[in-house]
Amino acid sequence: MPAFPGQDAFIGDILHVSALRDRCQLTGKKVAVIGFGKSATDAALESSAVAAATSIVYRQTHWPVPPRLLNVLPFKWAMLNRLTSALIPLHYRPSQVERCLHTLGKPLVWAWWRIVELLLRAQYDLGSRGGIRPNLVPNVPIEFDAFGESVMLPRPAFYRQLRSGEIAPIEAEISAFTASGLRLSNGETLDVDTVILATGWESDYSYLAADVRAALNFSDDGLYLYRQMAHPEVKNLAFVGYASTITSVLTYNLQARWLADLLDGRHALPSDDDMLKNIGAQQAWKRRVMPPSIGRAARLLLHMLHYHDELLEDFGVSPLRKRGAFAPFKEVFAPYEPGDYRDVVE
Repeated sequence: MPAFPGQDAFIGDILHVSALRDRCQLTGKKVAVIGFGKSATDAALESSAVAAATSIVYRQTHWPVPPRLLNVLPFKWAMLNRLTSALIPLHYRPSQVERCLHTLGKPLVWAWWRIVELLLRAQYDLGSRGGIRPNLVPNVPIEFDAFGESVMLPRPAFYRQLRSGEIAPIEAEISAFTASGLRLSNGETLDVDTVILATGWESDYSYLAADVRAALNFSDDGLYLYRQMAHPEVKNLAFVGYASTITSVLTYNLQARWLADLLDGRHALPSDDDMLKNIGAQQAWKRRVMPPSIGRAARLLLHMLHYHDELLEDFGVSPLRKRGAFAPFKEVFAPYEPGDYRDVVE
């Protein structure tokens, strides 16, 4: 819950999005939703169904991720394969093929993402049409924006309602609250009686002793760990579930297998120095290729396959999971799904 000048004088309601339990709370209200992530767009849609007026106020837009690209190609075929894993910003431990793609093939990689942006602009009608309406095209390249905190998986109605005027888009920041609404950085004032802050979440590690928290060396962008689980300065402590991927439940199953095998002595941790070097390499890489946020240390998202490969290699299982006559083709183009790892975690 960020603090804003003048909010004590505001006579309406200020809610974090987590307090929005039912759209009936917003019936007949004049609502401003602050943010442009998934929870903000969901709140704006709920509001527009029952409120007298709904605005969404944001500092910047984000690229939408459709269930189907051009309403044809399913998301998993576009994003969850090794081809896309190779074309996103280079992993900190890239393969030789990936190194080649991002050096000799760099213009092709750049062109690939510009084509994806053009397709999304067309699918969601993001342009301003010569300045006659708000421009919803993000100013951050999609291959960078895709690793931010506000990865956009909008419900189909959201962009339709932005264009129809049912939800008013306003690119600005809150300068201050007034008694009857908001004063914005673009000079506008907004008459509202309910403000919903879709401004994110903070992790709370107060359950750990102070000396443990100090040893773990928390950063402004989160907790950096070896394999997202262990830290050499704190023995016998592991975090399963501290990783943000596209299929998180699968990731946590693989983490649990990795940890169980470690406890059973089937593989071993490297030296403390090597773990610290690995942690430092991850930190430098994420700060180079991912937007700043308080959760960046845990973020993997489309680098999920790289991470899963690391875990499997550690406990001696082949990371190449596709089977059958067309396995080489499927390794490149077919999506990786939980079923590919069934025999790993059973």
